[in-house]
Amino acid sequence: MKKIAFLAAVLFCLWQTPYAAANDRMDYLAIENKIQDQWVEYTYSYPQITRGESRVTQQRLNGFLREYSQSTALNTRLRAKKESRQLQGQTTFEIKRNDIHFFSIVFSSCCGGEQRQKGFVFLPQNGVQLRLEDLFASPDFVDVLAKSSADWREKQGISADLPTLQDFYLTQDELVLLFPSPDARTTLSFSISLDELSGILSKSLLPSVS
Repeated sequence: MKKIAFLAAVLFCLWQTPYAAANDRMDYLAIENKIQDQWVEYTYSYPQITRGESRVTQQRLNGFLREYSQSTALNTRLRAKKESRQLQGQTTFEIKRNDIHFFSIVFSSCCGGEQRQKGFVFLPQNGVQLRLEDLFASPDFVDVLAKSSADWREKQGISADLPTLQDFYLTQDELVLLFPSPDARTTLSFSISLDELSGILSKSLLPSVS
């Protein structure tokens, strides 16, 4: 009886113990699904984390990434039904950064001649999604980013002020800001070196700048 209780305690501890992915990277599988009916023929894919910092992180990320990717297909179906026509399209993904500091991903959705991107950045320790403001130690970051991208935005016809909820993702070396094109049919991107931003980055994130 004591032996059984001991084994149960060991198994419980193992179940509770977080485990880190090899080389401080999260392992994942590429999952692809399809919705096809009279309104839509849409393929959507997303990463399924198979090994990460903890099971809680896995569950949080897997649920979010699966639901977001699926929502692009369901929203396309709603649009097709509303417009009384069949639409075809797909959503793919690309992991832009996967290390001990960040898990960053961008989804690309194509449908009816429109191509849009959506970026996400998560903390691999707990799966929490970061906002743009979370990266910076100073509220002046909006002015810095707006100034850096001003000439480019003017050439692209993007004149709106830079919002604090600006869509973005991270690579190993850059912060990439995503903007809807003036006709809203595509997504435009503007990259800024993380080294250039090191003076205003949050102190807790500075070690992540290579």
